[in-house]
Amino acid sequence: MKAAIIEKKTFPREVLCGEFLSGEVVSAIKEFGLYDEFLSLHPNKVTHFRFIPENGVETSHALGFEAYALKRSRLDQLLLNAAKDSGTVVFQPAEVISIQPNQDIYKIRYKTPNDDLFLFTDTVIAAYGKQNTLDKSLNRAFASNRSGYNGVKYHINNILLNETAGNEIQLFTANGIYCGMNSVSENETTLCFLSDRNVNQQDPKNALDVLLQRNRKFRSLFACDPLTELRKLPIYGTGNIYFGRRAAVENGIFMIGDAAAVIAPLAGDGIGMAIESGKLIATILTEAKKYKSNKHTIEEFYAAGWKRLFSKRLSIALHLQQVAMNSFGGNMSGQLLKFFPQLAGILIKRTRNVKSFT
Repeated sequence: MKAAIIEKKTFPREVLCGEFLSGEVVSAIKEFGLYDEFLSLHPNKVTHFRFIPENGVETSHALGFEAYALKRSRLDQLLLNAAKDSGTVVFQPAEVISIQPNQDIYKIRYKTPNDDLFLFTDTVIAAYGKQNTLDKSLNRAFASNRSGYNGVKYHINNILLNETAGNEIQLFTANGIYCGMNSVSENETTLCFLSDRNVNQQDPKNALDVLLQRNRKFRSLFACDPLTELRKLPIYGTGNIYFGRRAAVENGIFMIGDAAAVIAPLAGDGIGMAIESGKLIATILTEAKKYKSNKHTIEEFYAAGWKRLFSKRLSIALHLQQVAMNSFGGNMSGQLLKFFPQLAGILIKRTRNVKSFT
């Protein structure tokens, strides 16, 4: 099959992402034959997660699978280069303006800095992330929803911290806010947080102040006034993050990654779901070509396969997030994990593909 990628902005670039690479991601990188090249980027190995709610009752638990943390710009560039090496044609920067079906062919209009252009194809895979203007033009049911959830990411120089995350991913919570931190190199730590504006009626960039005031252990991480320093840094964010149901196939277009569904970041499985759904549609299209399956059959196989892989994970992760981002629920969760540590292992397995476990 001939493949083309139409990418809105030029790589390498940063995007909103916790930058935790789960066992699913590592397994895929090995399957793609990129593991040695990946390790040459010196990703930070992550072996444990630490949960710290408002009351400060913290617990640390082994993940049970091989995991890393790495800046998205470096991971994405690695994968994009591999796609090019495999013969994929890449158009960047090139923003898709419309996707128009006409019988068995799609007419894709895209815009570059210099031209309006068209591409014709029989298969479209949408991998445009949490939200895009295409959602409205495709009449997706959730497009007009106002969720109130906002996500923000910073890369922090480690000299601003009293101590780094090391081999842990650290999860801090307060009422209406969740924050994940992990080291992505010897010098940098990713701070990525989710704020519920329905609880904290303020600008998402300032919502972090709620966590600083209510979670003392989070505040103690910083060797300085964090808000003053963070305002000097580049910010990566998005608003109105919708965690509800979406269709995996819309108008014959196959949705993958966040375009198909956004998993609660507490599960740390966003990149994993993106890669798994990409592998799923690639496998189905390859088999369809071999057996000359029709488009309707391909759509049914993908929708069913996607549901089998992700539906339970999404539901459990969303419930966990709702509990953790509530003061009482987060504090109670910390107590439960402290007295019943085996519960952590159960919850980790329920929010990912068990094949990734060692």
